[in-house]
Amino acid sequence: MGKKKNTMPGFQQLLQGKKIPLLILDQKWHQLFLDDKPKEIERLEQKLNKHLATQGRLNQELKELKVLKTKLMKNIVVNMDEIGEHGQESRKLSEDRRLITEINDKMEDEEVQMEKLQGEMEEDNFLLMVQTMEYCYRIMNSNEAEREQLVVKIAQMRTELKTKIYRRESIEEQNRGIYAYLHDIFGPRVLETFDLKYEDEYK
Repeated sequence: MGKKKNTMPGFQQLLQGKKIPLLILDQKWHQLFLDDKPKEIERLEQKLNKHLATQGRLNQELKELKVLKTKLMKNIVVNMDEIGEHGQESRKLSEDRRLITEINDKMEDEEVQMEKLQGEMEEDNFLLMVQTMEYCYRIMNSNEAEREQLVVKIAQMRTELKTKIYRRESIEEQNRGIYAYLHDIFGPRVLETFDLKYEDEYK
């Protein structure tokens, strides 16, 4: 665990200023885990999904608050003539102003939440990127070790295959030689008789 903590600042320094896309929204990222997804990666993915849901809710609330604020501002402009001779506002105008103040406070609070959420998303996305890299490099290193073993085995099999091919050719050559000698010694007619007798075995 300590090793990860030591390497994190190094990663952050190397990647400073570089925009890392939100991994859980990238279909190619999901393709990396078709066989299995480590628990830590799954945990970070779920955390980012929750962040996205919260971000969507805050965005919707801010949008609705802006619409309401615009409507109230229009009401104030329309009802400005309701201010009395002594500068007294009507109850409706005063209530609209109070609501706008509340909306402004609520929007400010939600914008602070959004900023904090953005920071958390970037941090969790960075951690997910590090975990993804470690997972993928672990697989690639394991694959490379297996590939090297296969290279050795294939080389051994090639050597063995060459030996067997050489032995097969030697056997074929020996059989041709024996048959030629038998042909020369006993003649074709005698050999044909034995060919019929040993045909199946010789095949």
